[in-house]
Amino acid sequence: MLRIHRLTKSFSNPYGEPNKVLTNLSLEIKKGEFVSIIGSNGTGKSTLLNIISGLVKESDGEITLDNMRLTDLPEHSRTRIISRVFQNPSAGVCPSMTVRENLSLALNKGKLLNLKKCLRHNSEELEELLDCISLDLKKHIDIEVKYLSGGQRQALALVMASVSNPQVLLLDEHTAALDPKTSSEIMELTNHIVNEKNITTLMVTHNLKHALAYGNRLIMLHKGEVVLDAREDEKKSLSIETILKKFEYEI
Repeated sequence: MLRIHRLTKSFSNPYGEPNKVLTNLSLEIKKGEFVSIIGSNGTGKSTLLNIISGLVKESDGEITLDNMRLTDLPEHSRTRIISRVFQNPSAGVCPSMTVRENLSLALNKGKLLNLKKCLRHNSEELEELLDCISLDLKKHIDIEVKYLSGGQRQALALVMASVSNPQVLLLDEHTAALDPKTSSEIMELTNHIVNEKNITTLMVTHNLKHALAYGNRLIMLHKGEVVLDAREDEKKSLSIETILKKFEYEI
């Protein structure tokens, strides 16, 4: 279980005054839960993911994963158990390397190997990783990633983030830079990976349709606090209209 206890984060504004982004935020997320996180800009969604991943240090509070205090771990140590996919399709891949080489690197994540040994994976093993993807990645397995479309790169980033079977997957608006059709394909792939591997997943999104259609829990943040936390049947009963009314009330 991922436990976030009384998490607070303040940044200094240009005048040196504290700008509190998260305020005593507490959440318990069960293993395998797929949580959508929504909220207006500046309300702390990406900051929360940054703190969980170790990219940003919290001002107060703690985060634990099962019996491990993530708060005590540096970012590089957290990457062994936490994977992240960003909004930029190129952020989670190495553009100058082929799809095959990128997958090989992901399979050896956390291992102390030289590059030559790291890239030793048979074709059958690598191609199997691409079986469930509808974006023709298997046909481009020996193409440098910089020549792929944004959707193909994001699909590759998702596969790479999940092959090491992380305990937590963080998705930071990972479909926002894609066209609607490709965005839907990436969400279907996301849903398949999360459910097949039973990965505890937090997905920040501004797409209310995706927030309602995928996952089994929806959290809405406003000014660093939880103003809506809907699980299972309650989440299924929500509509885009209901969410928009909530947005209007909170804004």
